[in-house]
Amino acid sequence: MPAVTYASLKQPKHDKDLKAKIFTFIDKLSESDATPGLHIEPINGSADPRARTGRVDQFWRAVLFRIDPPNGETHYVYAGTWPHDEGTEKAKKLTLHVNHVNGVLELREAVAAAEASVKPVTAPVSTGEAKPATPLLKELGYFITDLTEQFGFPEDVAEAAFEVADEDALLELADTLHAPWQQEVLLSMAAGEALHVIRDQLGLDKPVEVEPEDDEATRVLKALEHPASRMQFTYIENNEELRRIIEDGDFGAWRIFLHPEQRTYVEKDYSGSFRLSGGAGTGKTVVLLHRARRLARANPRARVILTTFTRALADNLRRDLERLDAGIPFAERLGDAGVLVRGVDQLAAEVRMRAGDEFGPSALATIGSTREKTAKPEEPDWSAAITQAGSALPISLQSTSFFDDEYAQVVLPAGIVDADAFFTVRRPGRGVALDRGRRAAVWAVIEQMRKDQRIANALGYGEIAAIGAHWLASSGTTFADHVLVDEGQDLEPAKWKLLRAIVAEGPNDLFIADDSHQRIYGRPTVLKHYGIQIQGRSRRLTLNYRTTLENLRYALGVLAGEEYEDAEGLKVTTKGYRSARSGPKPKKRATKSDAEQLDMIAEDISRWIDDGVRAETIAVLTASNTAAKKVQQGLAQRGISVALLTSPRVTGGQPVAMTMHTAKGMEFSRVVLFDMSDGSFPPPWAYKGVPEEDKPDKDKQFRSLLYVAASRARDELVVMWKGAPSALLLG
Repeated sequence: MPAVTYASLKQPKHDKDLKAKIFTFIDKLSESDATPGLHIEPINGSADPRARTGRVDQFWRAVLFRIDPPNGETHYVYAGTWPHDEGTEKAKKLTLHVNHVNGVLELREAVAAAEASVKPVTAPVSTGEAKPATPLLKELGYFITDLTEQFGFPEDVAEAAFEVADEDALLELADTLHAPWQQEVLLSMAAGEALHVIRDQLGLDKPVEVEPEDDEATRVLKALEHPASRMQFTYIENNEELRRIIEDGDFGAWRIFLHPEQRTYVEKDYSGSFRLSGGAGTGKTVVLLHRARRLARANPRARVILTTFTRALADNLRRDLERLDAGIPFAERLGDAGVLVRGVDQLAAEVRMRAGDEFGPSALATIGSTREKTAKPEEPDWSAAITQAGSALPISLQSTSFFDDEYAQVVLPAGIVDADAFFTVRRPGRGVALDRGRRAAVWAVIEQMRKDQRIANALGYGEIAAIGAHWLASSGTTFADHVLVDEGQDLEPAKWKLLRAIVAEGPNDLFIADDSHQRIYGRPTVLKHYGIQIQGRSRRLTLNYRTTLENLRYALGVLAGEEYEDAEGLKVTTKGYRSARSGPKPKKRATKSDAEQLDMIAEDISRWIDDGVRAETIAVLTASNTAAKKVQQGLAQRGISVALLTSPRVTGGQPVAMTMHTAKGMEFSRVVLFDMSDGSFPPPWAYKGVPEEDKPDKDKQFRSLLYVAASRARDELVVMWKGAPSALLLG
């Protein structure tokens, strides 16, 4: 039975019927290449004698490479499917090549000498107004020999790269290359990365071991195992994996082809907690999913928890984990072997039920009064508490926003149960200063809120988490061997304490993915304050796989001028962020009214669908649910049916409208940002009652929200407003 490896290569779009035929072809090939009807045939005059074509149907041909090691089974590399004549030409020109410098397997397109003299590899024309005196890579201090001798680039490609004038033209050149690792080298150099860093990220300093007596076929098969080769080639293990590869296309590529740096974080073991940061679209969630599978496969008895900010996002994680590996062992109960996927509030609720009668004493120690384990989850009513006990407060502090933050950031994580403790507690990161008199007035409101909650037998989810963390720590109970956390930047301290307590300290205990620039809730949290030590075990991803370079520039531009802190309390930067894809520049559209905005959106959606864009990959994002409803109704009046989403879920067959908050964790091919107008975004109600000292942080959260929304777009981004644009759009 031949083994089959799938190569990622640009090829024509395949409809559903053709994909089914391709699946059948490869399935039969993996059984026997002598199966009648496959017609596996060599190509006369091919540049690589291993090249073959096979009959998918009368019109379409699969392009293959047959590898016959002397001691082993026949192996095929499937390069793609093209129309008959085009497939034959591809088979003639494509070659499998082991790079002589780094041992990476490449698919190259050979050009006949006569054709090469007429059509050499050329650098794209600069997008700038005038060509600079020095090409980009030379200006950045690199040499042609860096590409040829350090990385093994062909001479003509290296020379073309050193003619390029700017980053856009370099990305255009990179897009013409078949090898993803070569594209990454050029993009990294454009970002100014040191050569040794690039080599390390791509795993080029860890060549596959080859013996002197190995024949060419064996060398090729060994080269397939190189981390950089696996960016383009993957072995197909079974029919289910084959079906997913063929059916999912680009949107499913994350499950199949990992960047060597991503693969490192999937496979490496750590002595304790580890944090992986990175901008939107850099693949942090992809790493978490692959790592969860790896941990579950390595030890079937392991208790693995995969968690995130909300239940809806957790549901998406579970769906994607099932798509990654349908055979993954899922746990359905806290503490069971397998992968348990839950929102962090769900985890807190499950810990409460497992604590049983011991939950009450832990509540007494944490919030100063007992609660039944069946206390209803209900967030505090700060307005009522302020009305009843806040008369001594200055007007600026009679704010539900202030008390939400003070309780979550100071009181709960410190386990404060009386006024004396509140008078002396440190309040790092809180913008509003409190003298003793103000602390007394603030504490009176907190006491009133706790009294109201006790009478109602209610607990907020932050309180449930804090009490659960106390019970776990005091009883020595743990429910996990490994905890993987997505969207960590939005978790409040009490929930970090819960996660720290739910898993015993040790190797691979906590693996955290976050992006400080995507913090749209709460305030920055320094993890070491809550027993999570990540110093020296923190890394950053910088290559964006989702968003085009043009959309990424726009999204990052929104953040310009603001300073952000990470989970270690350090300043973070967007320096080095880059995209592997190029596309149209974002469209900025000034209008006079909502009606004009809706007219333009209807035209855009109709045009995109007519161009073959899948309707469900089109999204209109808004600042509020009211605005999203307005979009749905307005587009319906214009003949466009749109699904209104209130949670981040997948729908089929329709464009979607939702808030920018709801779009967190999702991606779309086309995104429209509706009504990014002065007075509409940020919405004025979001600042109601916010103390002046906290307003800069609120501005920062809305910049992050705009960054999140803009970076949902894979291909095209449209930003619209009426009258004057939001000040946040102006940098």
